Amino acid sequence: MSRAARLALCCVVLAGCAVLGPRPSGPLVPAELPPLEDDLDLASLRAAIERTRPVYARAGDAATAAAADRLLAILDSTIDPKARRAAVARDFRVVRFRDRVLLTAYYEPDLAARFARDANFRHPLYARPPDLVDVEPRTLDETCTCRRLSGRVEGGRLEPYPSRADIEGGALAGRGLELAWAADPVALFVLHVQGSGRLRLDDGTLVGVRWAGSNGRPYRSVAQALVARGLLPDEHTTLPDVRHALEALSPAEQAAVLAANERYTFFRLAEGGAVGSLGVELTPGRSLATDPRLVPPGALAYLETPGAHRFAVSQDAGAAIVGAHVDLFLGAGAEAEERAGRTRERGDLYLLLPR
Repeated sequence: MSRAARLALCCVVLAGCAVLGPRPSGPLVPAELPPLEDDLDLASLRAAIERTRPVYARAGDAATAAAADRLLAILDSTIDPKARRAAVARDFRVVRFRDRVLLTAYYEPDLAARFARDANFRHPLYARPPDLVDVEPRTLDETCTCRRLSGRVEGGRLEPYPSRADIEGGALAGRGLELAWAADPVALFVLHVQGSGRLRLDDGTLVGVRWAGSNGRPYRSVAQALVARGLLPDEHTTLPDVRHALEALSPAEQAAVLAANERYTFFRLAEGGAVGSLGVELTPGRSLATDPRLVPPGALAYLETPGAHRFAVSQDAGAAIVGAHVDLFLGAGAEAEERAGRTRERGDLYLLLPR
């Protein structure tokens, strides 16, 4: 796309920013820290910070890089939680969410898959289509609070990309975009929601599969779609509950419920661990997905909930992570899946900002 066309496209996008809603007003307030106990090893926090340093360097954010060094120095030299609190309060500007945050968790699922379609493995994982366009409104207007938009250009305008139902119905078939094939549509949908995972081939080999973009359509919770249809009690909406409810449906009913979430994820094959929206490898137990309109990407944080008392780094984002909602990355495998499925609690998120 030419520069002129891209600028025109950005103008169209900016004109529609109001439709997405304004930035939430006053969600962060000055705060005093609790005693800074940490329920994980310091090495994992150090790893998360080291992985984020290239982000600070690219952004020219020397202040946050120096703040990260200072935090590690405090934790290295101060064991007592109250002494830590005094040192952090002295060297950082501390704010927290006015409302208690909702903590959920995500993980890398393993998905049985094949690289060739057969009678059982017939549900495709698609690579990113070449006509999918992402637009960052803030590149044209830094005051714009819009999230990134995705679609395709038709007649000089950004038009919505096909929905989940359209794509499942064959909108992308025959374009050579199939990366692999899955037998279980529910497990594939879970991979879409989690954003990355591992393909388990018939010989036991694990192949990493990573987020490569989305169709930009609105995200809707399938749990709420099941509740609205009377297929799931409102008080039982954990991931295991949702999976069991979906697996009990006929293929046609299952497809109709999944289509309620129009958002569709595209993938790429890659080695290494899961990578967040900052482009750095995530650290289990330390990496957070947050709303980038409220939490600066790469921000240092302290999370306090009934099940987690720890320092963390904001390294990811997600369509479902809006406002006072934090998603904690737990790693890969069955144990991470089990823990993520039952993580849903309220607590506080403190941001440790450079003075």
